[in-house]
Amino acid sequence: MDEAVIDASEAVLERLETDDDVAYAAVGGVDRRVADAVVADGRVRSANDLRETGVWWRLFADGAADYRYVTTLDDDHVEEVIARSLRSARMLDQSTPASYDWGTVHRATHPGWGESNGRGTTDGGDTDDREAVDDGRAVGDGEAADDGEGRAVPADARAERVRTALADAFDGVDVDLDRSRATLRDERVETLVSTTTGSAVRTTLDRASVETTVVPAGGPTLHRHDGATTGERFLDSLADRFADLASRTREAAAADEVALDASPLAGGGRADVVLGPLAAGELLHHLSHYFETDLAYFGSSPVDVGDRLGPESLSVADAVPPGSWAARAYDAEPRPTQPVSLVDDGVVRSRLHDVSTAIEEETHPAGHLLPALGFDGPPRIHARHLDVAAGGASETALRADADLYVERLGTPRFGNEATRTKRASTMPPSPLYAKDIAESTPAEFADEADDQSLHLPVDEGYLLDGGDRAARVTGVDLTFAPADLRAATLGGTRRTLTGTCEKHKTRLPFAVTAPAVRLPLVVRG
Repeated sequence: MDEAVIDASEAVLERLETDDDVAYAAVGGVDRRVADAVVADGRVRSANDLRETGVWWRLFADGAADYRYVTTLDDDHVEEVIARSLRSARMLDQSTPASYDWGTVHRATHPGWGESNGRGTTDGGDTDDREAVDDGRAVGDGEAADDGEGRAVPADARAERVRTALADAFDGVDVDLDRSRATLRDERVETLVSTTTGSAVRTTLDRASVETTVVPAGGPTLHRHDGATTGERFLDSLADRFADLASRTREAAAADEVALDASPLAGGGRADVVLGPLAAGELLHHLSHYFETDLAYFGSSPVDVGDRLGPESLSVADAVPPGSWAARAYDAEPRPTQPVSLVDDGVVRSRLHDVSTAIEEETHPAGHLLPALGFDGPPRIHARHLDVAAGGASETALRADADLYVERLGTPRFGNEATRTKRASTMPPSPLYAKDIAESTPAEFADEADDQSLHLPVDEGYLLDGGDRAARVTGVDLTFAPADLRAATLGGTRRTLTGTCEKHKTRLPFAVTAPAVRLPLVVRG
């Protein structure tokens, strides 16, 4: 890590430790090396190697939080931003002040990955004596791409690997493409996070993603996001990932297209819908927002611990599996990340917390305050990698007598206007402030928690006839209410979906491993 970043982060920490108005703060020094590239229509259109250094902090003053990230490390500039940060926190006038206790915030262990992949320390002392936890290797045994002599592989070479893998996947596939585009972001992020309670954690994370869009001639637009923290092995895996996309493209291009109003589903109403594993993953990811404690404080969540959410076969854990796009060793506080059971036997078992909400609810945080991709937004309470247990139904059984099979969903949205507005709005980096927002919710939304639904646009959907795909259907939207999940049947084959999600202007990674799900849903055009 750049020495200037270490010096700047230590200076910010010292400044905040000596300020009587600061009850607690976490400070992160960041050194990012990024390879960005765009491959379009068989050509490398751009490839750039970038480096960014900066310091972020999240402080609490008068019980309320503020977050800042600066890439200009000049002392005068940093001091000016710190002063603005303190004013913002004090002026928030949060009705429920956040509280921290030494035992909850300060923890000197990281169970699991430390012994074989580097030791993480959180006890006090000089940061120069710290051992580094490699988030990339710790959760994925990945190494940064290099040329065998320790030099980083440049962006144009990585872009060429993406171009070749995409071209090879579609070679021999009898489909003409109007457009194709793959955007690569491959980064190594070194971070030193220290807190005013004496913790310090230094990590390295290798994270890469490719967002791909293909448009077959006369066919639909198909999207795919792939992401991992496995270092060089991620680029090696692109051949199989693109081969799956090519297979989907061939099926979509070959299917006859029918508009919803000309299909047996015309007129709307409920239909038996099978969500393939990737579509089910998208639904369950958005459903997991209801488990975020700040969403409950908003008055937006229809589920509580102890409620029945689905059938007894439904079990959902939020995990941190090796190599996951969304998993990390520590969160932004910095808490060691631990798996949590959210749903077991169909019953809600827990919520997602940061330290302040965990203290408020008299429970324990498990590392759910996730840093933003790029650090430009505050960290947010969010799921990491949802692990949904497989059911016992076969693919054939799921499709039997069903009306619609959905391969992929577009971006779902909350049906309740108040919930949708709250989540899309800018939110201070203090989850307890959600209680103040709840108190100002207009009276017309008094039943907000009970009036919840998700609107699900269908990107790739097929009418079924006797369990077989009869035609590709267009212009379809599904409406899901949490109670619909109680009638769900879960399949036995799982796949993993990755992507990004925005919460209060903060962009976060997510991942879901889920089986296909059959359930009754309202279908509309």
